[in-house]
Amino acid sequence: MRFIGRWLGQSLTLAAGILALALAAQAPGFAEHYMAALEQRAQEQRADIAGRIDVARRFYSLPETADARAVLLHLTEREPANAEGIRRSAQRLAALEGAHRRLVEASPLLRPLLTLPAVAGGNAVIADVADSALAGYTPRLPLSLPALAYGLAGLFLGVLLAEALVSLARMPFRRATPAPRPW
Repeated sequence: MRFIGRWLGQSLTLAAGILALALAAQAPGFAEHYMAALEQRAQEQRADIAGRIDVARRFYSLPETADARAVLLHLTEREPANAEGIRRSAQRLAALEGAHRRLVEASPLLRPLLTLPAVAGGNAVIADVADSALAGYTPRLPLSLPALAYGLAGLFLGVLLAEALVSLARMPFRRATPAPRPW
Protein backbone atom coordinates (compact mmCIF):
# COMPACT_ATOMS: atom_id res chain seq x y z
CA MET A 1 0.00 0.00 0.00
CA ARG A 2 2.88 2.39 0.72
CA PHE A 3 4.21 1.66 -2.76
CA ILE A 4 0.93 2.78 -4.38
CA GLY A 5 0.75 5.88 -2.18
CA ARG A 6 4.34 6.84 -3.05
CA TRP A 7 3.70 6.19 -6.75
CA LEU A 8 0.51 8.26 -6.71
CA GLY A 9 2.25 11.12 -4.91
CA GLN A 10 5.14 11.13 -7.38
CA SER A 11 2.75 10.95 -10.33
CA LEU A 12 0.77 13.94 -9.03
CA THR A 13 3.99 15.86 -8.44
CA LEU A 14 5.22 15.12 -11.95
CA ALA A 15 1.88 16.05 -13.52
CA ALA A 16 1.74 19.32 -11.59
CA GLY A 17 5.29 20.15 -12.62
CA ILE A 18 4.59 19.50 -16.30
CA LEU A 19 1.35 21.49 -16.17
CA ALA A 20 3.10 24.43 -14.48
CA LEU A 21 5.91 24.24 -17.05
CA ALA A 22 3.43 24.39 -19.93
CA LEU A 23 1.48 27.28 -18.37
CA ALA A 24 4.52 29.33 -17.40
CA ALA A 25 6.12 28.87 -20.83
CA GLN A 26 3.09 30.69 -22.29
CA ALA A 27 3.96 33.94 -20.49
CA PRO A 28 6.46 35.34 -23.05
CA GLY A 29 4.17 34.47 -25.95
CA PHE A 30 1.22 36.14 -24.26
CA ALA A 31 3.34 39.22 -23.54
CA GLU A 32 4.13 39.54 -27.26
CA HIS A 33 0.46 39.05 -28.13
CA TYR A 34 -0.52 41.67 -25.55
CA MET A 35 2.02 44.14 -26.97
CA ALA A 36 0.52 43.69 -30.43
CA ALA A 37 -2.98 44.23 -29.01
CA LEU A 38 -1.83 47.44 -27.30
CA GLU A 39 -0.36 48.74 -30.55
CA GLN A 40 -3.50 47.85 -32.50
CA ARG A 41 -5.79 49.54 -29.97
CA ALA A 42 -3.53 52.63 -29.97
CA GLN A 43 -3.76 52.82 -33.77
CA GLU A 44 -7.56 52.58 -33.52
CA GLN A 45 -7.59 55.44 -30.98
CA ARG A 46 -5.32 57.57 -33.20
CA ALA A 47 -7.60 57.01 -36.19
CA ASP A 48 -10.69 57.81 -34.08
CA ILE A 49 -9.21 61.07 -32.78
CA ALA A 50 -7.96 62.11 -36.24
CA GLY A 51 -11.36 61.32 -37.76
CA ARG A 52 -13.25 63.31 -35.15
CA ILE A 53 -10.88 66.27 -35.55
CA ASP A 54 -11.28 66.09 -39.33
CA VAL A 55 -15.09 66.01 -39.07
CA ALA A 56 -15.02 69.04 -36.76
CA ARG A 57 -12.73 70.90 -39.20
CA ARG A 58 -15.13 70.30 -42.06
CA PHE A 59 -18.30 70.97 -40.05
CA TYR A 60 -17.08 74.30 -38.73
CA SER A 61 -15.25 75.19 -41.99
CA LEU A 62 -11.93 75.50 -40.21
CA PRO A 63 -8.79 75.75 -42.35
CA GLU A 64 -6.91 72.53 -43.08
CA THR A 65 -3.85 74.09 -41.47
CA ALA A 66 -5.59 74.31 -38.08
CA ASP A 67 -3.90 71.88 -35.74
CA ALA A 68 -5.70 69.57 -33.33
CA ARG A 69 -5.36 71.99 -30.41
CA ALA A 70 -7.01 74.80 -32.34
CA VAL A 71 -9.85 72.52 -33.40
CA LEU A 72 -10.25 71.28 -29.82
CA LEU A 73 -10.33 74.87 -28.53
CA HIS A 74 -13.00 75.71 -31.10
CA LEU A 75 -14.97 72.60 -30.10
CA THR A 76 -14.70 73.51 -26.42
CA GLU A 77 -16.55 76.75 -27.15
CA ARG A 78 -19.22 75.23 -29.40
CA GLU A 79 -19.57 71.58 -28.34
CA PRO A 80 -18.03 70.98 -24.90
CA ALA A 81 -19.26 67.38 -24.73
CA ASN A 82 -17.61 66.51 -28.04
CA ALA A 83 -14.39 68.21 -26.96
CA GLU A 84 -14.45 66.27 -23.68
CA GLY A 85 -14.93 63.03 -25.62
CA ILE A 86 -11.85 63.77 -27.71
CA ARG A 87 -9.88 64.59 -24.54
CA ARG A 88 -10.90 61.26 -22.99
CA SER A 89 -9.86 59.48 -26.17
CA ALA A 90 -6.51 61.25 -26.00
CA GLN A 91 -6.09 60.11 -22.39
CA ARG A 92 -6.85 56.51 -23.40
CA LEU A 93 -4.34 56.83 -26.23
CA ALA A 94 -1.70 58.12 -23.82
CA ALA A 95 -2.33 55.18 -21.45
CA LEU A 96 -2.09 52.66 -24.30
CA GLU A 97 1.08 54.21 -25.71
CA GLY A 98 2.67 54.37 -22.25
CA ALA A 99 1.95 50.71 -21.54
CA HIS A 100 3.28 49.70 -24.95
CA ARG A 101 6.42 51.82 -24.52
CA ARG A 102 7.17 50.26 -21.11
CA LEU A 103 6.93 46.78 -22.61
CA VAL A 104 9.04 47.63 -25.66
CA GLU A 105 11.77 49.18 -23.52
CA ALA A 106 11.83 46.24 -21.10
CA SER A 107 13.92 43.13 -21.51
CA PRO A 108 12.09 40.14 -23.06
CA LEU A 109 12.55 38.28 -19.76
CA LEU A 110 10.75 41.02 -17.82
CA ARG A 111 7.87 41.63 -20.22
CA PRO A 112 5.65 38.84 -18.84
CA LEU A 113 6.07 40.26 -15.34
CA LEU A 114 5.11 43.73 -16.58
CA THR A 115 1.89 42.36 -18.09
CA LEU A 116 0.71 41.02 -14.72
CA PRO A 117 -0.76 44.34 -13.46
CA ALA A 118 -2.72 44.69 -16.71
CA VAL A 119 -4.12 41.18 -16.44
CA ALA A 120 -4.93 41.82 -12.77
CA GLY A 121 -7.02 44.83 -13.81
CA GLY A 122 -5.20 48.02 -12.82
CA ASN A 123 -6.17 50.68 -15.38
CA ALA A 124 -9.57 50.02 -16.98
CA VAL A 125 -8.39 50.82 -20.52
CA ILE A 126 -5.31 48.61 -20.19
CA ALA A 127 -7.27 45.84 -18.47
CA ASP A 128 -9.77 45.85 -21.33
CA VAL A 129 -6.93 45.32 -23.82
CA ALA A 130 -5.49 42.55 -21.63
CA ASP A 131 -8.89 40.84 -21.45
CA SER A 132 -9.33 40.92 -25.21
CA ALA A 133 -5.74 39.75 -25.74
CA LEU A 134 -6.29 36.87 -23.32
CA ALA A 135 -9.51 35.91 -25.08
CA GLY A 136 -7.76 35.89 -28.46
CA TYR A 137 -4.54 34.22 -27.35
CA THR A 138 -3.75 30.82 -28.82
CA PRO A 139 -1.43 28.77 -26.58
CA ARG A 140 1.81 27.69 -28.18
CA LEU A 141 5.17 26.50 -26.99
CA PRO A 142 7.74 28.97 -28.26
CA LEU A 143 11.34 27.89 -28.38
CA SER A 144 12.99 30.94 -26.92
CA LEU A 145 15.14 31.76 -23.93
CA PRO A 146 12.36 33.62 -22.07
CA ALA A 147 9.93 30.73 -22.61
CA LEU A 148 12.55 28.27 -21.34
CA ALA A 149 13.29 30.41 -18.28
CA TYR A 150 9.61 30.83 -17.38
CA GLY A 151 8.96 27.16 -18.11
CA LEU A 152 11.72 26.02 -15.76
CA ALA A 153 10.55 28.41 -13.07
CA GLY A 154 7.03 27.05 -13.49
CA LEU A 155 8.32 23.48 -13.32
CA PHE A 156 10.16 24.13 -10.07
CA LEU A 157 7.24 26.00 -8.56
CA GLY A 158 4.73 23.37 -9.66
CA VAL A 159 6.81 20.52 -8.24
CA LEU A 160 7.35 22.43 -4.99
CA LEU A 161 3.65 23.12 -4.51
CA ALA A 162 2.67 19.56 -5.44
CA GLU A 163 5.23 18.12 -3.03
CA ALA A 164 3.91 20.34 -0.26
CA LEU A 165 0.32 19.24 -0.93
CA VAL A 166 1.27 15.55 -1.13
CA SER A 167 3.22 15.85 2.12
CA LEU A 168 0.25 17.47 3.82
CA ALA A 169 -2.03 14.72 2.51
CA ARG A 170 0.32 12.01 3.84
CA MET A 171 0.55 13.46 7.36
CA PRO A 172 -2.54 11.72 8.81
CA PHE A 173 -1.28 8.36 7.54
CA ARG A 174 2.20 8.50 9.03
CA ARG A 175 3.00 6.25 11.88
CA ALA A 176 3.79 7.85 15.15
CA THR A 177 7.40 7.46 16.16
CA PRO A 178 7.67 5.14 19.12
CA ALA A 179 8.59 6.70 22.42
CA PRO A 180 12.21 6.16 23.42
CA ARG A 181 12.70 3.23 25.76
CA PRO A 182 13.98 4.11 29.17
CA TRP A 183 16.66 1.37 29.33
